[in-house]
Amino acid sequence: MKIVSTNEIYNKYSTEVDFLREDNRYWSQIEKIALDIKNKSQTHPILLLSGPSGSGKTTTAQRIESILEDYGVETHTISLDCYFSSLPKELVGKVDLESPERLDSDLLAEHIDRLLKCEEIELPEFDFVNTRQLKSGIKVKRKPSEIIVFEGIHALNPDATPVLEGESKMYISVRSRVEYGNGKLLHPRYIRLLRRMSRDMRFRGREPIDTLSYFKSVEEGVDKFVSPYKIYADYSIDTFIEYEPLVYRDEMLAKLLATRGKATGEEEKVLELLIEFLQSYEGKNPNLVPEKSLIREFIGKK
Repeated sequence: MKIVSTNEIYNKYSTEVDFLREDNRYWSQIEKIALDIKNKSQTHPILLLSGPSGSGKTTTAQRIESILEDYGVETHTISLDCYFSSLPKELVGKVDLESPERLDSDLLAEHIDRLLKCEEIELPEFDFVNTRQLKSGIKVKRKPSEIIVFEGIHALNPDATPVLEGESKMYISVRSRVEYGNGKLLHPRYIRLLRRMSRDMRFRGREPIDTLSYFKSVEEGVDKFVSPYKIYADYSIDTFIEYEPLVYRDEMLAKLLATRGKATGEEEKVLELLIEFLQSYEGKNPNLVPEKSLIREFIGKK
């Protein structure tokens, strides 16, 4: 299997992959960015971290926070999911849930402005069950030396997140294409789909067919509202980890084969594509994945 990145072409894939080496390759890039953010902290105390669903935003934001705190820089990470606007239940399924209009952009702009001024805010909280925005009771007040990380799919979209002085911008996504079979290339969006299937199955009680049913709308949202704004990023990172298809392979292939007959139309085509891809090589034990790997966001802890 050969992996073709936007930045490089990997040699023939080895099944004797060094898992720790591959993770360190990614985290070393993040450490360099964190150091740059630290050095700009007096003028750019806000980091906006964006990327499509399945990019690894949560783990990457947490790692940046950890690195900065090791440097002695107090850091707070806030998910933009907190800023979803209340939605009457009768409108669920009738509005575009991927649109930046779902965010309470006025409240977000106010909070970013107040944090830049070192004023206290109370974070909102979104009740996903009842689709309502609530007050969390959690107060945040940035000290002059501290950094705030806002992470979410719309972090770089000016229709959702204000463009103010004092912000650094980061975009992460799977950018690599994986060669399999007879010279075929798997688009990065399908790696993100495999990540979401694995995560949803473990943490959200969804079967792969459920995740697959949202695939088209999620990717349309990425194309319209997320990826066009990556050009504004100060930092852009490919989050693909070379060994990850191997650790999804055995469990996901069994699940997808059991899903045959339940998908139709375009969903069936995507299902068969993933089956063909996973059948093209042998899997690896997920327990080989390092505990602090980005991939643990999608496969869980040991």
